[in-house]
Amino acid sequence: MEQFFILALAVIMAIFVSPLFFDLALCIAGNLFRARSPRPQLRRAIRLAVIVPAHDEETMIARTVLSLKAADADTPIYVVAHNCSDGTAKAAAKAGAQVVELNNTLLRGKGAALRHGFAAAFADGANAVLVIDADSLVSANLIHATQSLLEQGADAVQCRYELELTETRATHPMSRLRALAFRGMNVLRARGRAGLGFSTGLFGNGFALTASLLDRVAFNVNSIAEDVEYHTRLVEQGVPVYWIGDAFVHADSPASSKAQATQEARWEGGRVRVASRATGKLLDALLRGKWRALETLADVWSLPLSRGILALLLTTFLAVPWLHVFALACAAITLLYVLQSALLGKEPGKDLLALAAAPLYLVWKALITPLVLRQSRSRAEWARTKREAPQP
Repeated sequence: MEQFFILALAVIMAIFVSPLFFDLALCIAGNLFRARSPRPQLRRAIRLAVIVPAHDEETMIARTVLSLKAADADTPIYVVAHNCSDGTAKAAAKAGAQVVELNNTLLRGKGAALRHGFAAAFADGANAVLVIDADSLVSANLIHATQSLLEQGADAVQCRYELELTETRATHPMSRLRALAFRGMNVLRARGRAGLGFSTGLFGNGFALTASLLDRVAFNVNSIAEDVEYHTRLVEQGVPVYWIGDAFVHADSPASSKAQATQEARWEGGRVRVASRATGKLLDALLRGKWRALETLADVWSLPLSRGILALLLTTFLAVPWLHVFALACAAITLLYVLQSALLGKEPGKDLLALAAAPLYLVWKALITPLVLRQSRSRAEWARTKREAPQP
């Protein structure tokens, strides 16, 4: 009886971590290939507008608007001042953005702010929108690269999205380790999916959608992981998101470990909720021949890598030989994944040295599990992440 219990536990653990390491293996392989582009067709006219959802972002919004204007002074920028209690609207207008205020306590999610911004842009003649978070800096070529890919026929695109580390945080191993994990999630996996022809994914910042797509697949998402939720709907409908690897958006890292914990718990909890709601539809899409749903299904059911590693460590306590072989294979995949993620950064040596803090990071991730579970509830809300004020 005891042996049966141990074997059953081993099978459950293997099933539990399999989506993560299957997805990582796919993405590692995909990074060996170039990203797929839309099928050639007649170029279409794209009138792009930038939408910046902002909730109490008075200290950051001007920097973001000025970064966007430096990329293209002619592209209209709409800042949605959403239930703000500070001077966000005034600061955005002073920097040169068109301000669209949304003051409605019944509409509290980022999805509501984006819908409001989309409607304003389309009413003024835009037929595509680029979403940029209010705490971000963009590369000089971002708007041009986005518009070009949309003109080629893409209806949804995602640019390279990374964390920006201040000089102080760049020397802190935990901050650098988090930036490495962020790059793996939002850059390496996106590039890998694009290389294999899968939909690259949406990451909530630096993505663009056409008006015609939004007519077909409405952006009626309200969870705290609205990007993941909407992406699953696109995949269900057979609409791929294309990758822009040579243009980027950088967002500031959280100002404190508490703010970081809240942000990561919100992301993880939101993904848990999306996974529970999207699985049936993704399986149905897969059975209907929409093969991109396979990777998306593995993605939404993937544990965060840190939790997958913790699960692998637990396998060492079970005397099941095949499980140990499985764990070693997963460990090899993890090593390749981390190496690739580091090599995609500007300072791979420093990123790899930061791995010395990995045990502390794993303990920290385990400690925030109750917060993740609370954030997976349906009433969890969009909230501003506290960040350092930009340097003058």
